[in-house]
Amino acid sequence: MFKFLFSFILIISCYLTSAQNTIQNAIDALKNDPSLKHATISFLVKDIDNDTIIASLNQETSLVPASTMKIFSTATALQMLSSFHRFETYLQYDGYIDSNCTLHGDIYIKGGGDPTLGGRYLKNNLLIEKWSQAIANLGINKIEGRIIGDASYFSYEYVPSTWSWSDMGNYYGTGISGLSIHDNTTHFYFDSGINKGDSTVVECYEPYTPDMEVRNKVKSWTTKKDLAYIYGAPYDGLRTIKGRIPLNKTKFDVRGSMHEPAYTASFELESLLWENGIEVTQPSTTTRRLENNNQLIKTKRTTFDTIKSPSISKIIYWTNLYSNNLFAEHLLRHIGVSKYKDGSVFSSTLAISNYWKNKGLLKTGFYISDGSGLSRFNAVSAQHLVSVLTYMKKKSKYSKTFYSSLPIAGKTGTLRTIGRNTKIQGNMRAKSGTMTRIKSYAGYVKSASGKNLCFAIIVNNHTCSGIQIKKKLEKVMVSMGKYY
Repeated sequence: MFKFLFSFILIISCYLTSAQNTIQNAIDALKNDPSLKHATISFLVKDIDNDTIIASLNQETSLVPASTMKIFSTATALQMLSSFHRFETYLQYDGYIDSNCTLHGDIYIKGGGDPTLGGRYLKNNLLIEKWSQAIANLGINKIEGRIIGDASYFSYEYVPSTWSWSDMGNYYGTGISGLSIHDNTTHFYFDSGINKGDSTVVECYEPYTPDMEVRNKVKSWTTKKDLAYIYGAPYDGLRTIKGRIPLNKTKFDVRGSMHEPAYTASFELESLLWENGIEVTQPSTTTRRLENNNQLIKTKRTTFDTIKSPSISKIIYWTNLYSNNLFAEHLLRHIGVSKYKDGSVFSSTLAISNYWKNKGLLKTGFYISDGSGLSRFNAVSAQHLVSVLTYMKKKSKYSKTFYSSLPIAGKTGTLRTIGRNTKIQGNMRAKSGTMTRIKSYAGYVKSASGKNLCFAIIVNNHTCSGIQIKKKLEKVMVSMGKYY
């Protein structure tokens, strides 16, 4: 009888142990996958209620995280700047307005680092019109001066030095400006030919600036995707566009990075003022251009209009939901300004590192070069990600705001196609990251038994396709949803 009972208990114990290790089994299977033979994996899952490790693999190994890097920039922004903070943009003038309604001076658009200004998330297509009306409301009908875009709020370091040349000309690699506008994006509209290999024509580009030069080397091709790539340096109006677009298209939209948003803003306002009958006697420019030519004279300015951004909580929501690089990089620079009164990449990344080190979370092996994860110089571990995620869930007063900003598996944002019809659909919130040979996820899962799990997985140098690695990691994440 005792022998039978002992055998029964042993069988039950082995079954439960096997069930408890389903996540570890899943990650071990991934480790032994032939397409990951040359890859490195950093993985960690914790039960954050009792602070116990459920499964792990190289949890302290630092790897390139891609867009899961946004977890650090968005979490730190909430902690340091607060969820309700708003960024402000000012319309200003210097000089004086005479009795003939002439402004003897310049109009300034003074940026405050608002990444949403005139962008798609606000659907504010009348921004320039409102600025023009604000000037008209002063009674001005002539400006003996210029429209000057002032982007000095951050440093003029438009992109991090570690970004790839192949990225920075495209919409996802657009730069960071103290005066951003229209998502810092230029739209190039192409007409393509009817035959494979036909030349294409750039019909127009928007927003227009007179210093833009486009060299078009794009061909018509049997593809359904935008396979055109844009090359160009910050502050340089020359854009070379190569690659392929679908056959027989009219006004096919290829999005690229704006070369100088502050100039675009000033030129657009100048153009509209002329249309509305307000003469501007000198061409628009920026404070950066004036400084470079030793022509910037500091004068007393009068602020006559202010535009406030949405709250940081909304900006962080859009950042994580759609993996918005532009927003993440602006949040990074604001962190630098807040801590060191310096919006450079160096000061801003240092501020993030020091903040979490002072919390005792990121001691060694944490390397940050930008806020969005576009830089391949970033290196973090699964443990780093889980540490910050755990802090935000258990200790932050902004816990709900941060949690709700993360995409929902099988439903929203960059996770809408992950885990459909599985245990993690609607039950996992996480940030994803994707670059060539890199895939990562980090976030929260509620297990089948109701345990609150926090996880991170980073894979570098896999040899399978993007779709295949996504499916492989999906299996690991589904195992978390099944966990008892």
